[in-house]
Amino acid sequence: MKKTTVLFSMIMLAGFVSLPCSSHAAVGPVGAVMFSAAASPAPVPAAPQAKTPQWKSRAEYDAFQAFVKESDAKKRIPLIQAFIQKYTQSDFLANAYVAEMQTYVQLSQTSDAIASAKKAISIDPNNLDALSYLCLVFPYTFKPSDSNAAAELTQAAEYAQHGLDALQNLQKPAGVTEEQFEQYVKPKTKRAVFNTAAGFVAMQQKNYNQAIKSLEAAAQDDPNNPLVYSFLGQSYYNETPREVNKAIWNFARATALAEASNSPNVAELKKLYSSVYEAQHGSNADEGKVLAEAKASPTMPADFAVAPPPQHAATGNPNLDAFYKIEDALVVGGDTAQQNWTQLKGQPLGLVGHVDSVEPGTDANTYQVRVDITPQSQSAQGTYDIVLLDSQPNAKYLQPGDPLRFQGTLDSYVTTPNFILTLSDAKIDDSVLKAAQEKAAAAAQKAKETRKPRK
Repeated sequence: MKKTTVLFSMIMLAGFVSLPCSSHAAVGPVGAVMFSAAASPAPVPAAPQAKTPQWKSRAEYDAFQAFVKESDAKKRIPLIQAFIQKYTQSDFLANAYVAEMQTYVQLSQTSDAIASAKKAISIDPNNLDALSYLCLVFPYTFKPSDSNAAAELTQAAEYAQHGLDALQNLQKPAGVTEEQFEQYVKPKTKRAVFNTAAGFVAMQQKNYNQAIKSLEAAAQDDPNNPLVYSFLGQSYYNETPREVNKAIWNFARATALAEASNSPNVAELKKLYSSVYEAQHGSNADEGKVLAEAKASPTMPADFAVAPPPQHAATGNPNLDAFYKIEDALVVGGDTAQQNWTQLKGQPLGLVGHVDSVEPGTDANTYQVRVDITPQSQSAQGTYDIVLLDSQPNAKYLQPGDPLRFQGTLDSYVTTPNFILTLSDAKIDDSVLKAAQEKAAAAAQKAKETRKPRK
């Protein structure tokens, strides 16, 4: 058998088995088979069995070799299925299903690969090839909206635990070197797969403490997997109490690793990292520095902490100080900001400011009046602090720089690119709107007179 045709399993490395007596010469065995596929987990041969598997006939062996030697994945499938259908009592039946699983992975037929993996473990519950594949794909195929989602989570947890137990009990066969054992079994890689699946299941079940334990173990074995750190970030962020600094570090690590590997998930991970970082810090200052630190080390420094935004000092201006007090309460991020907003939302607010701009609202006969409150906004056109959702007809006459007094109901807010409050049911003082209308009428009259032809 050519070395390029098949990668031998631990069974073959451990020794030879013989065919039943026949006119043919005795030949060596073939165990779990791997066919290279980018999407397939690294294969792991089945755990040692109580008895050494035996070929029952030369015909059985030749049928197995027929699909092992077939390099065309599409042609390999019917050969595997022919072996499975004919040799239902074969000691290598689970291996055939694993070969079928790996071939379907090559063909990007995930559902069929999953079905083959389940058939393999129905025969050999300790088959690490099949268990690891089922655990590897589960976070990508699981849909929380499925009617049987709870049962799927339970089953995935069982696969993960069974895989961990099988690895724990797996013994290096006699005559196999440590290098060979590591090369074919890859215990760290497989343990990381099982712990990642276990952590994902616990996260879906909102058992964040258990999720963190499993995922931290996965990170120890696979420190360059962005998926693991993304799940860790989510778990730390949703844990009670929230551990925001650990969440930020793990989101940063996931983003940095995804960038380094040109992962298609870079944009989504970076957006998640940035939103959590900026909610905690109040801006994106030093965001890149944290990314660089997380890229360089899988372990968060003991003193790592993202400082919350500084509080505004009192200005002596009651109007400005009232706005700053609300801003400081909400830009702190995390649970504190959520608790503060729960108390503030729906409350009335009245302030004075200057018009930055006026735009038509999303509903007919409504306007979005953007208001400058802070000195920074007043000095930069297009930067504003408050949006008034207003339905007063004369709001359309307001011009940039017009002073106005208003009141409304706290409706929503954003913290980036700068802090902005939105007030619904806004009402601008009638005297302000009347002055804006008169100013607009005067400007129109002046423009009309300017256009009159000279006699």
